[in-house]
Amino acid sequence: MKKCIIFIGLLFCSGYAQYLITTPDSLLNNSADYLIITHQNFTNELYPLCRLRDSLELIVKMVEVNLIYSTFPDTSHTRSIRNCMEQIYYRWALRPTYVLLVGDAERGGGINDYIPSPLFPKFDYYYWGGLTEHATDNWYVTLEGGDSIPDMIIARLPVNSPEMTEGVVNKIINYEHSDTSGIWNTTVIVNSSIDMESIANGYVNNYLVPAGDSVIKIFESQGNNPSLRQRHIDAINQGGVMIFPVCHAEIPARWRGGETLFYYTDIPYLSNQVYPCVFSLG
Repeated sequence: MKKCIIFIGLLFCSGYAQYLITTPDSLLNNSADYLIITHQNFTNELYPLCRLRDSLELIVKMVEVNLIYSTFPDTSHTRSIRNCMEQIYYRWALRPTYVLLVGDAERGGGINDYIPSPLFPKFDYYYWGGLTEHATDNWYVTLEGGDSIPDMIIARLPVNSPEMTEGVVNKIINYEHSDTSGIWNTTVIVNSSIDMESIANGYVNNYLVPAGDSVIKIFESQGNNPSLRQRHIDAINQGGVMIFPVCHAEIPARWRGGETLFYYTDIPYLSNQVYPCVFSLG
C-alpha cells in the first residue's frame, strides 16, 4: 500500500517524487516523453495521471507554472512558458512528445487564468460580435521551422479547482480502463445546423462511413427543438466514441442553429456509461 503523509498542508506520496520537477536546474536539464505543466493548485490531483502514463512506459515529468515563471522571467507569463518550451525542446536529452497544460485560461488575467493562453489576431473572416483575437496553445509548441505546425502534441485540461481536476483525472483513468468492446466504440454522433449540413454530410460520407463507423446524424432539418434535444439525449445514452458538432455553440451552453440541438439543462438526463470525445467544428 502506498504510504502518504500530510506535511504543512501538502500531500507527499512515496513513488511520486520522481515526477515533479522542483529546481531550475532540473527544469533545464531533463528527459520526458510526457510533460505536464500545471498550476500548483492542482499538482496533487495529477499524480494518478502520472502513474497511468508511466504504466504505458512513458517517461513522465511534471512542472508547476510558478517554477517556469521564476526560471524564465519575461514581460508576460505566456512568453515565459514559450521560453521554457524552447529550452526543453533544444536542451532536454529526450524532448517530450506530449505536453499537457492543466489549468483554465481567462482573458485579461482574471481569477481563472491559471495557465494563460497567448492571443493572436483573428483570421481574416467575419466573426459575430466583433471578435478580434484568438487564444491558441499551439504557439507554445511551434518551436522549429518558422511555421505553425506543432513540434509536440499539446492539450489542455481547463480545470479551475482541485475537485474538478480530480474528477477529470478519474474520468480519464476510468475511460482508459473501460471495456472497449461494443458498438459504441465505432459509433459517431454528428449534429449539424441547417447552414452547415452540407459540410457535415461531407465528413460523414468521405471519412466516417468509409472508415466503417456507424453514424447517428442529428441535423436541424430533421425536427424541432424538443425532438432534436431528445434525440441527442438518446444517442449519447446509447453510447458513442465521438460527438462531432458541426454547428455553433453559445452561452448559456448549447449547440444550436435556428433550433437548439442540445442544452446544458439536458445533462441531468444523460445516463451514458462511456464518455465520448467531442470534436467541434462551427
